[in-house]
Amino acid sequence: MSDELYTVKWLNENYPVHFEVLYKSMYKRLYILARNFLMDEELADDVIQDVFMGLWNKGKNMPGDIPLERYLFTSVRNLCVDHHRKLNIVDKYQKHLVESEAFVYFPYEEKETEREIKVKKLLSELPDMQRQVLKLSVMEGLTYKEVAERLNIAEGTVHTHIKRAYKYIKTHLLFLLLFLYVIFK
Repeated sequence: MSDELYTVKWLNENYPVHFEVLYKSMYKRLYILARNFLMDEELADDVIQDVFMGLWNKGKNMPGDIPLERYLFTSVRNLCVDHHRKLNIVDKYQKHLVESEAFVYFPYEEKETEREIKVKKLLSELPDMQRQVLKLSVMEGLTYKEVAERLNIAEGTVHTHIKRAYKYIKTHLLFLLLFLYVIFK
């Protein structure tokens, strides 16, 4: 596909037919870019669908000289970057949420060492890689990129391990809260 041949003007000459030609010729390359960036096949497909839906909705109103291949690759990249930004924001707040929940679920009257023992026990139940990633990210304050480099894994994999670890911890803290509620009711 060449930038000179496939512009918005070309697309608008026979919109539905040319849109289908563009979709079929570009989907696989765009999908590979998104999948490699996001490390998630379903999410990559969603990003591609969003980009093409955006083009479908605003394509007729765009300037005619815009090269579509460049536009599509830039749009996919931007959506992937936006997704990573949102994940980092969610992870930052999720980290604080888990920390605050831990203090809520463990009574303040307990000795600090008893609370620490409970938290360490919960952390010890995590799979090795989740525990390592969580330790490096939360306890040592490394960025996802630094954790990925240190453990020789993808940055997306770091996010997945942290997400799963938080889910496990939150689930078990909630169970502990319910258990305490039933006992002390």
